[in-house]
Amino acid sequence: MYSFRKMNTLFFVFLMAILFNACSAKQDETNFKKYMNQNTEVEGKVGILMSALGQPEEYDFEFFNNYLKLIFNNAFPPILKFIILRDIGTVLRDPDNLWAEEEFKPKTLIDCFAKKSDSSGNLYTDLDYSWMKSRGEGKPGHFVIKKKNGYVDAIEKTGIKMVASYYARLPGNKISYRYQHEPLFRDIKALIEKDAPGTPVETSWVMYPKSIETAIEKLIEQKVETIIVCDLFPVYSALEEFNSFYVEVEHIVAGRAKIIYTPYPGAFKTFRNAYINMAVDEVSKLSKEENKLLMLTRHGMPVIKGEPFHKLSNVYYGNLKKEVESALEGTNTNVVIADIEFAGEERDPENKLLSAAEAVEMSLKNKYDKVVMVLIDFMTENTDTVYCVREEALEPIHFEFKGTVPYTDFDNPYRTEISKGDTTFIIAGTPVGDKYRPHVAQGVYDTIATILQAKKWPELIVE
Repeated sequence: MYSFRKMNTLFFVFLMAILFNACSAKQDETNFKKYMNQNTEVEGKVGILMSALGQPEEYDFEFFNNYLKLIFNNAFPPILKFIILRDIGTVLRDPDNLWAEEEFKPKTLIDCFAKKSDSSGNLYTDLDYSWMKSRGEGKPGHFVIKKKNGYVDAIEKTGIKMVASYYARLPGNKISYRYQHEPLFRDIKALIEKDAPGTPVETSWVMYPKSIETAIEKLIEQKVETIIVCDLFPVYSALEEFNSFYVEVEHIVAGRAKIIYTPYPGAFKTFRNAYINMAVDEVSKLSKEENKLLMLTRHGMPVIKGEPFHKLSNVYYGNLKKEVESALEGTNTNVVIADIEFAGEERDPENKLLSAAEAVEMSLKNKYDKVVMVLIDFMTENTDTVYCVREEALEPIHFEFKGTVPYTDFDNPYRTEISKGDTTFIIAGTPVGDKYRPHVAQGVYDTIATILQAKKWPELIVE
């Protein structure tokens, strides 16, 4: 029976989607237009700055605070920021009962820094705290000590989930992002040194502004007159590059050198080869007679007015899908693109996008023998790939980790294989390790070489 409660829930979801789209802050396109029309001629001595997001190996609230503030500040207009970006006090959660929706007596309370006591050494459980019920139906509440501490409550709450649920379930409480980026940086540097010996190259982590400053100052000290900037994202956006990272770079350089930004890596076939090869390798292990679904699984990007990501992304996703289809021709494999985030009914009420969970439901309904997921928005493993992809995409089959996450070999992709009925799901992971990393490195190098060697730029925008 179609219940009134369900109807109210759907109406609320629909209303929130309208409100978000109506109130979403329009991205300023000035920096994107500058990027598309920049003078790409190198002047004088050249140096290179490579950057990646920088998710820390061990939990560090600074990273999550910087990243979530970036997202909130870019995605929400003032009217919603006033509601969402509040600082009531110190947010606390019980790590053993993170998902409680109703008030309870906590055994332990930790803050966003994973500490159990305040600066005076008082246990939070001994202090005067109160319960804050979540506004969203089906969402957990939290405790709070109502004294402002300078941090946004929503970010503190997420940080506690990260340390208590994500990092806590990993072997050694460590994530592999930086471990896997370091050899990628080394491979790219080696390619640069081979073709342009002696070229200064520095690396940085975008969510750690001090590292960007340190890298740029090292280049300036080496008398660099042109800095080529390459960010390690498959497709660039206002959210992560044009209106954030690029602004930080220009602020630090302060006119002391010319800045040239590279094309995005996903525009290069050499980069896409990493994901094509992963898809081919997985499918080649399977019987040709089996009915197979290959999901090119994206993280997803919110539809924000003026966000150029959606103009640029077709070059990457569209070409990659065609190339994978061609490579898998004759293998009885259907290829789709599916999103983890922003494709559910709340953010995609008109169902214009295929969510990964919807694709999983479709595969069960159509009785596919094998479903393979290649994660195409990431170059290395991180909390999104380890947790969100599996828990959200496989929600229809009620997947959840039991105990410690079985990912101990950071020199290879994190691969998961699980069956539901007659269908086997294979999450192939990201292109890390000696087999796939060289393709990623070559693709990133080709973005840099476009500027170094004054090559013709690849096509960046297609309808």
